[in-house]
Amino acid sequence: MSVSGAALHTQFIPVRLRNLEAVQSDLLVLSLFEEERPPAGLAGLVDWRLDGLVSRNRLLPGAQPQENPYYSGLVLGGFPCGFGEKLLFPISHKLPFSSAMVMGLGLRSQYTSARYRQVVDLLMETISSLRSSSVTLRLPGWIEAGLPARRAVEALLQAWQRIHGAGGFVPGSLTFVEDLQHQAEMAERIDEMIPARNRQ
Repeated sequence: MSVSGAALHTQFIPVRLRNLEAVQSDLLVLSLFEEERPPAGLAGLVDWRLDGLVSRNRLLPGAQPQENPYYSGLVLGGFPCGFGEKLLFPISHKLPFSSAMVMGLGLRSQYTSARYRQVVDLLMETISSLRSSSVTLRLPGWIEAGLPARRAVEALLQAWQRIHGAGGFVPGSLTFVEDLQHQAEMAERIDEMIPARNRQ
C-alpha cells in the first residue's frame, strides 16, 4: 500500500528519558492497562518525570478520593484506564510536548489483536480531531496483543491512511518510542507502505 498526496515523517527513539526529552512534538501519547500499577515503559518514564502525575490519577477499584490521602493531589479526575477511555492533559516545562494523552487499554487478559486494531483506529481518530501535527507514541500494547512488530506499525499506518483518504486531518510527523530490537522491523514495514517520495 502507498500513501498518495501526503508526506509523513517518521523516526524512532529508544525508551530512554534523555531521548524523549530531545523530541519536539505537539502530543505525547501514553497507554495503560487497567491493572498496570505503577505505570511501566514509556508511561513509567513520563510518570517519574512528572513527579507521579499519572499514578496519582489512577483510581484503584472502589477507591474514594475524598477518603484516601493518596488521592489528595488528584487534579485531573479519576482515570481507571478502561478500554477506549482517554485522558488529555497539559504537560509542564519538564517535557517538550504541548500536551499528553493517556489511552486506556482495559484488562490485559482481554487485550487481543482485534482490540489492538480498535485502539489504534480510535487513537488516530482522536489525534485527527485534536489536529495534532506531530505525535510521539509507543504503539499501545502490541506485544501483549501477540502481534509481530511489523503488523503493529502496519495497523497504525492503515488507520492513518484511512483518515487521510477520507479527507481528514492527519499528523505529518510520528515519533515511535520502541525498544531497539523492534525498530528495524517496524522501519522496514513503513518503507514498504509509504513511498520514499512521500517521506521527508
